[in-house]
Amino acid sequence: MILLGDTPYIECFVRNEFLFNEKRGHGEFTPAVAFAFRAEPARVPMFQVMLDSGAQWARVPIHMICSKPCDPLPVEQSCWWDSYGYEFTVIALPFLKNHAVTALGRDGQIRKGNYLFTVDWMQTGWSETPDQHKNHHIIALESGPWIAYPNNRLVWHDLSWITPAPNKEWQTPTRSYSVEGLI
Repeated sequence: MILLGDTPYIECFVRNEFLFNEKRGHGEFTPAVAFAFRAEPARVPMFQVMLDSGAQWARVPIHMICSKPCDPLPVEQSCWWDSYGYEFTVIALPFLKNHAVTALGRDGQIRKGNYLFTVDWMQTGWSETPDQHKNHHIIALESGPWIAYPNNRLVWHDLSWITPAPNKEWQTPTRSYSVEGLI
């Protein structure tokens, strides 16, 4: 069982309402460093952070973390899917490092951001099903909030060679491939 895994160390802010059980602190922020990812089935992606006061907090949900003080993004806009299970891997993919990306939210809004790292799920029923597997790419939006979005809700940008124009007729693969089943 994994449950908790290292991430790149990322300076961020925690919304103070989280630190006060959503009873006060709205619109206020505390500087922090996110240093771990936490996964619990049927819960939004969560993080462990160290506050600038020296207090360490666990289970900070993604919609309570931002890269700069900003208006809150509703939890349903912060991620498309809850965590798939306890077992995952975290990787900062060098190819995507600092890539600009646009993200399509449930509300139909397109938001700009930058790649931070990826969470990929393993050893759960859905993570092994071709048309249901999803990564959580952790993105810092230009406006401040962090989001966790799957591949099919993101378009990557690199002016040196990418011309963003995904084919809207593409379909999610539903087949698993194995050479041993053919012998």
